[in-house]
Parts: sequence; structure tokens; C-alpha cells
Amino acid sequence: MKKNIKQEILQILCIAFSFTPMVVNGQEVYHNPVIDVSVPDPTVIKAQDGHFYLYGTENIRNLPIYRSDDLVNWTYLGTAFTDESRPKWNHKGNMWAPDINYFNGHYVLYYSKSEWGGEWTCGIGVATADKPDGPFTDHGAMFISKDIGVKNSIDQCFIEDNGHKYLFWGSFRGIYAIELSDDGLSVKEGAQKVQVSGTFMEASYVHKRDGYYYLFGSHGTCCEGLRSTYQVTYGRSKNLLGPYVDKEGRPLLENHYEVLLHGNENVAGPGHHAELVTDDNGDDWMLYHGYSRKDPDGGRVVWLDKVEWIDGWPHMQGSQPSTVSVKPVFNEISLADPTIFYDEGTYYLYGTSDRDGFNVYTSKDLETWTGPVGATNGLALSKGDTYGTRGFWAPQVFKRNGKYYMAYTADEQLAIAESDSPLGPFKQKKQAMIPAKMKQIDPFVFFDEDGKAYLYHVRLINGNRIYVAELNKDMKSMKENTAVECVSAEKGWENTWKSDWSVCEGPTVVKLDGTYYMFFSCNDFRNPDYAVGYATASSPMGPWTKHDEPIISKRLIGYNGTGHGDLFKNQAGEWMYVLHTHRNSTQAVPRKAAVVKLEFTKKGFSLVNGSFRFLKHQ
Repeated sequence: MKKNIKQEILQILCIAFSFTPMVVNGQEVYHNPVIDVSVPDPTVIKAQDGHFYLYGTENIRNLPIYRSDDLVNWTYLGTAFTDESRPKWNHKGNMWAPDINYFNGHYVLYYSKSEWGGEWTCGIGVATADKPDGPFTDHGAMFISKDIGVKNSIDQCFIEDNGHKYLFWGSFRGIYAIELSDDGLSVKEGAQKVQVSGTFMEASYVHKRDGYYYLFGSHGTCCEGLRSTYQVTYGRSKNLLGPYVDKEGRPLLENHYEVLLHGNENVAGPGHHAELVTDDNGDDWMLYHGYSRKDPDGGRVVWLDKVEWIDGWPHMQGSQPSTVSVKPVFNEISLADPTIFYDEGTYYLYGTSDRDGFNVYTSKDLETWTGPVGATNGLALSKGDTYGTRGFWAPQVFKRNGKYYMAYTADEQLAIAESDSPLGPFKQKKQAMIPAKMKQIDPFVFFDEDGKAYLYHVRLINGNRIYVAELNKDMKSMKENTAVECVSAEKGWENTWKSDWSVCEGPTVVKLDGTYYMFFSCNDFRNPDYAVGYATASSPMGPWTKHDEPIISKRLIGYNGTGHGDLFKNQAGEWMYVLHTHRNSTQAVPRKAAVVKLEFTKKGFSLVNGSFRFLKHQ
């Protein structure tokens, strides 16, 4: 009884507790355990509402449910069942090892019902719900041990493969698989069970990746506090039903296996993990239970660690639980060449994506973004309404005489469309590009104090070179006789690959105290050294004098490919620069949108250290 009271108190505290984000070397980190309350045998799903939901064995009666947006900060919601809706079969049994899934428009929860020593009376049941937090309706037992002929029929795992539904299950009496009915609520008529592993493990989970099926499980003792020897094991197969083998080709049916995770000085008995979750960076993450050696009476709490793949096999750093790790990445906005436009209390974020047009996101505070919310399926400008058939890049939005305008690139040419709303739809009465004799990209329209408009842009002439020309009043063409080159990439930080085709692009211009400041990016965008510099001039036509060093770069920020953005002021009057970075340390695209704060003094612009952050949508 004392343990249950402590458990309930900790559960209540967990509801209100949230972790304070920590940043190390520019990356947000977390501390293990992520749920410091006993929630054994976790299962997790990213629901249709975008949140993660975690369920566990009923240390809290009727199966606890938690919710999270990032796999790190969890909130206790309640239970999957009540005393009234609780499954009635095997009334002496407790509900163990839930497995949550979503198919056929329902959340389908498989569970084991057993008591210690009830190896022939235990079995596996199923319940469904319309929402991930229930209420769940029980459909009874799918089978029990004595009927299916498998002793200790618990620890089930569902997988759908090639249009067929299967259930894997078993606990130290062999791991078995069987096909289910189309609705997943019963065993398929006539289906026969198949043994796929030996007697060394329980808590099976099948993960498909790159043409292989990986059978994970837990070996050892699960539930003896500091004496627990649980560890995560695995093998792989080319076929769902086996044969599964270890790295030396020895069969799991003969009790051979590889070890992925074992205990250490901080954690005893790590195991019975949830489904692998892939974050926005393409990294896989595993939630599992284990005893904290500092508080073994706290039960099996929940830990989180990354799973890496090397030569087709899963690995975890040191094969042991971590204490502090870099957080998973979720809900970051994937946009390249981003720009932020502020109008009547709302920030509008646009940028390059893989769509035929431009997504737009909105925010009131630069922290929480909603979208895409453009007028046409999330797009503020879409193919067919304006000039261009492909390659919609680098938009800029501005307001003039009550109208909204978008300058952009398509088909490696420039165009300007207009709209009555920053959400679009941006259109052209006559679908046409700005006339040009060469390829041109990356437009930026600047209005000087005398009312003249200037079109800064990039011309593809023996490299990517930034030019400027006066824009005609109709904003449909420019005065070519005024065109002049502003800046191009030279040596040093501007061309670290020493490419014959050097790149200088993404111009943004602002005038302060009589001086014109042009921000630009150099290097190929795929280069980790892609960075932002600026130049100054006393005239919008130049000549321009470059600042010696980049003010936004990999060295200063800690992320690859920092560049091609836009300068703007936030509501507090502070200078901000929105930019993109590479997806991760090895992958350039799809690029991610971020912002930094800049400081402006008599000496010019400089980066405010620690101000970098990625933009995230709800």
C-alpha cells in the first residue's frame, strides 16, 4: 500500500512538472529519465492530432496514458479504462504490456491480462477508441494460452505488412506470430501460429527498415529492482516470419542474439521498449523502462535514447542508457530561403519548399507558428496563378499602397505577383516574368526615401553575382541600362570549396543613418560553410564595401549551411535575421528555418550570441 500511495503522489507531481530546456553547444538537451514515475513496458504512438501518446503496464490501475510533443516532456492524462469499462475476462489478471496502433480509423490497443504464475490462464485482449486518450471499448480476449497452445501468452506486438495484419507475442516460451483478421480484432480464420524465436526473450517488437525486419526483445529478469538483468536483444531477417539471425548468421530460434542495450551504473534492467520513433532529422528514438539505481523503490521509470544504424544493424551509444543527450527534433519548419513579413500584429513566414508555390505560416510572437495557412491549400502563391512552371524559390513580400506584393523566382527568372492579403492568393493579371537576357534568381525589392524602387537580384553569369537595377513604377520590368554588379564571391570564407562557379546570393538591403547595408550569403547552399555577410554603401547602386568576416556562420552558430534569409524588426524593435540551415550534420535538405537576433551599433551589425533558435509549427 505504501508503494501505491507514493506512486499516486509522484503521478500528481508529474502532471505539473515540466523540464527546463538546456542548450549545450547550440543544441537543446534533456536529462534521463524522461518519466520519473513507474510506467513499465511503454508503448507509444504519434496520433492524428500530432501529439505523442504513451501507455504502460498498470502500476496505475486501468493503464496510464501520457502525452508529449517531443518525447521528453510528458503529461499524465488519465487511464485507458475505468473500473466500469475495465476488461472483465480473467478477472484475477492485471493488464500488462499494452501495444497501441492506429488503423481503419480507430486507435487499437492490444494488451495482456495475466497474474504472476498464471502462464496458462493469461492471454491477449484488444480494445478500440476514436481518440488516443479514449474512452476505450474492450472487445475481449483474442486468445488465451491454453487455447492457442503457447504458455505465457503475453507481450504482444502488432505489425501490418504488405496488406496483412500480424500479431507477435510470447514470454520465455518462444516468440510466435500469427495473422489477424482484416479489422485486427481477432485471429484470422484458419491462420496457424509460427515460432520465430527461441526461449531467451519476451517483449517482442518488429521494425522494418531498408528491406530487413528487425526482431527486438528483452532478455533477463525484468522486475527485481537492482537485481534486474533485463537487456534489449535483436536479430534480423529478410522475411517477416523469419528466419531471424544474429550478425554471424546464427538463428534466434536456437537462442542466439545480439545485445543492443544493457544496464550500467545508473540504470538496472533496461528493456521492454516502445516502438521506435523517427524524428524530423531522420533519427530513431527508443523509449524503454528501467530501475534508477538512485531510487530503485520508484519502480520501472521511462528512459529515452537514440538508436543509430551502422552497416544495417542497430546501435546505441555505449550500449547503455544515457544521462544527458541531445533532444529529438520535432515540428521544425522545413523552409529554405525564408523571409518574414510583419503586418498589423502578425508575422508571416514564407520560403522555398518542395511545393509548386510558397507556403505561409503565421505567428503573433515569433515563437509559436501555425500553418501552412495560405489561401490555396496552404500556399500563398501557387503554380498556375502566376508566371512559372517549376523551381519556385526565394520569395519576398512587401506592402505598397494598400496592396501586397510577392517577388519570387520561378524557372530561374524573376516575377512579381500581387494580392489583397498576405495569405494570398498572389496572382498576375498577365502571367509574365521580368524581361531578362540571362538567368536571374533571388529578388529583393527596396524602396528608397525618394520613392525610387530598386530590384536587387542574382544573375547567373560565370557564378552567382548580385546585381541591382532601378525597377519601373509598374513593377513589371526594370531599367536594364541602370543594372550594375554589387558583390560577388571571392576567396576565403566566401568560397571555401574554391569552386570555379562561385556563389553570392540572397540579397537583403536596409538603409540606416544614411548608409545602405546589404546582407548576402556565400558558398553553395550544400556547403556546410554557407554563411551570411554584409556590405555597406553610400548609394543604393554602390559601390559596396564588404565587412571582413561573416556575421552568421557554422563557426558562430554550430549548425551547417547557415544562410539565405531576410532582415526584419520584431515588435520590440530588435533586429532579427531569418535564415535556413541544413537538415542535420550529414544531410543538406530539406532545410530548416531559424532566426537569430542581431545588434546594431555605430560599428555595424553583429550576432547576439545564444539567440539562435529553430522555428516550429503547432
